[in-house]
Amino acid sequence: MGHLDLDIELERADKKSSTDSQESDDEVTTESESTSIYEDYELYLAAKNGNLNDFSSTLDRYVSPVEILSGVSPIGNNFFHIAAVHGNEGIVNYIATKDPSIVLRKNLDGDTALHLAAKAGDESMVKALVQIHHDLLGLYKSESQADIEYEADENNLLRATNEKGNTALHEASINGRYSIVQCLIKEDPDLLYYRNKQKKYALYLAAAAGFANCVSSILEYSTDEERVNEQFKEMSPIEVAIMNKRGDVLEVILDSSPRFIKLQDRRGMLPLHYAASLGYVEVTLLLLKRHASGAYIRDKIGSFPIHLAAVGGHVDVISLLLNYCHADPVELQDKWGQNILHLAAANGRLNVVTYILHNPELKKLINMSDKYGDKPLHLATKYWHLEIVSALTWDNRVNIKLRNDKGMTALDVADRNMWFNPPFRQRLTWAALKAAGAPRSHGNPKQSSKYPTEKYKDRVNTLLLVATLVATISFSAGFTLPGGYSTSDTNIGMAALLRKKAFHIFIFCDTIAVYSSIVVAVSLIWAQLGDVTLMINALTLAQPLLVIALTMISMAFTAGIFLVVRNLHWLSTVVLVIGFAFLAVLLALLVPLCVSLTSSNRILRYISYYPFFLLVLATRTKSPHKKDG
Repeated sequence: MGHLDLDIELERADKKSSTDSQESDDEVTTESESTSIYEDYELYLAAKNGNLNDFSSTLDRYVSPVEILSGVSPIGNNFFHIAAVHGNEGIVNYIATKDPSIVLRKNLDGDTALHLAAKAGDESMVKALVQIHHDLLGLYKSESQADIEYEADENNLLRATNEKGNTALHEASINGRYSIVQCLIKEDPDLLYYRNKQKKYALYLAAAAGFANCVSSILEYSTDEERVNEQFKEMSPIEVAIMNKRGDVLEVILDSSPRFIKLQDRRGMLPLHYAASLGYVEVTLLLLKRHASGAYIRDKIGSFPIHLAAVGGHVDVISLLLNYCHADPVELQDKWGQNILHLAAANGRLNVVTYILHNPELKKLINMSDKYGDKPLHLATKYWHLEIVSALTWDNRVNIKLRNDKGMTALDVADRNMWFNPPFRQRLTWAALKAAGAPRSHGNPKQSSKYPTEKYKDRVNTLLLVATLVATISFSAGFTLPGGYSTSDTNIGMAALLRKKAFHIFIFCDTIAVYSSIVVAVSLIWAQLGDVTLMINALTLAQPLLVIALTMISMAFTAGIFLVVRNLHWLSTVVLVIGFAFLAVLLALLVPLCVSLTSSNRILRYISYYPFFLLVLATRTKSPHKKDG
């Protein structure tokens, strides 16, 4: 298996060299600067297998054993690393006596032998390396070497960091090495307060990895309350435990000290804020049982936990918080004076809006104003949340005439924020307000602007082309009758299938298609005269007539095909099924284009509800809309 180890080391070295183009530390020794660890393969095997006699006898053959010991593998591991990784304490102690400086040397990842032993979970080796560290410190102090700073971290094996800035305690915490965590903390409690390059403490890493026992041990030895509080404020282990849904880790942290559940981080957020924002019902319930008053505490931007739940669209959490909160929901406002309905409307959370509208106890929120006088309808309109605007305008309790502090109604907000050539969702939002009868304020009239005549001209030309094609096809179908013409003397020139009901349907549909398409073409010719008002009126007439023409020509085609295959029952049935299916699809696509979506007439509004709903579905995007800024 020895050559397999070589292959693995070489393979890892190739991967390492593809990402690291230069040394990161003067202490790291590369293969080009020193001998290879494999120059004496017997020595390598002895270090790996733990044969101290073979190792010492082989090493004694060299004139300069220190130079041999400084040899490294392709990933920078020396003999001391190899012996430590394989748990060979005898060889580790022997090498340390031969070359004490090797104890602090690092591989290409910046790992010392202690890092590797901590990762592997070899408690016995960790203790041996710690003892070597103490022995060397004692040796240096007794010899009073002036160039050695005993307290400096770079000369302290326990505090040595790798390329990620991790000490051995960090690595043990990440890998869940409970006994090693305890061992290292007992040896140097200050390790608890060391951060890596990502500013993460060992406590945070253990919580993130989900090792509750390591978290418990770290907290047990964390006696400096001020420094512990600072850790929770910078990168809270509670936050990461909640994010990873580690209830066991969370309970360990909360059980260790009652103050942690009340501790606010740098953003002023409690654990309850995090649980509510992420929508974790079980964790929220756990925190409420321990600290129910946390529901009334704001973060630094003035948000209560229930506000974060509303922004995230977590209805179950909102319901839970309302059950635990005895305060009037009207009073739960952020620093902008917004309640949960404001926030749900502004962030496009339809499920929360629906929940509030269906909850009679929350009816006071519906028309509430924020600090700027905006109602939920104003905010939903401002951020173009079409479904929410529709839901609010269909609720009779919503007062669509209310204005904000700028004197603007919701329709004014739509007018002001609508683009010159608005997306269809913006148009539908505007249409929903118009259909609900939303007024414009007297002091804020509709902004006048030039109509985009070029856009209308393109539409006119397109519809004129379609109408011409429909008229041509319908006209041709009227003289190319299914079944042909009769050749009998009494009925010569008459349709052969004149007495068939399906033929009557064919003729009716084809006739309607011809004349409706001709009327469309003529009306669109009038639209070419250059008057914008005339153009819009012509389009208003032409669109529903063209829908009728297209529907009729489709029905005529189905009736004609049915006539000529009616004697074969299964085939005629298939023709009818296909015809009606595609007719339904055609109507679903065409009817919304010609139905008035802005009529405030109650009957017409109910009629247009389903076409409007189809358009909403057609314009819906996969990603949820979010509040800007």
